[in-house]
Amino acid sequence: MAIELGKAKKLLSDSFLEDNSEVNEDEAAALIVKSEQAIKGLREAQAADEELQAALSIAKDLKSGYTSAAKYEEAKIQFLLGKIEEIQEGEVNQEASV
Repeated sequence: MAIELGKAKKLLSDSFLEDNSEVNEDEAAALIVKSEQAIKGLREAQAADEELQAALSIAKDLKSGYTSAAKYEEAKIQFLLGKIEEIQEGEVNQEASV
């Protein structure tokens, strides 16, 4: 993972940056472990959040109609490109041109 200090500094509070500007290696490692544990807890809480899961399910249902319609249109394009290719190769309706 590439370290993006500028991006991190934009997200972090000034107090965190100030409090940890002189951190030593052991303190930094301990803070990393603490943050990783916090991330794990947040992800578990997110997965257990019934309201969030219900909202995601609704969003998925709403999105499925658009996704299905887009896939249908993409299939039409693929079919029609295939027909054009057949015509250009002289396999079908040699009188037609694009």
